Amino acid sequence: MDSPIAQNQESASEKLWQAVIDSAIGEWVLGSEHHKRKAEYFLFQDEDHFTFVCRSAGLNPRSVRESLWVIRAQTASASKSKVA
Repeated sequence: MDSPIAQNQESASEKLWQAVIDSAIGEWVLGSEHHKRKAEYFLFQDEDHFTFVCRSAGLNPRSVRESLWVIRAQTASASKSKVA
């Protein structure tokens, strides 16, 4: 059985990695063009680092990426309707 200290450390570690993902999403949405491109690569194409970060955050990489694809599609659709 895990001790409360070990559970707290695991939780803190997961929160740290979740913050990495949050930061990447923030850069993808609001960052400079350079940071947007880097974040987009990480979030949508990088298999090794993205998978490691998601698993370290206690998240399923496939589920996270699928959610991001939905957001990306909705954003693209909203942009097209504003232009039309």
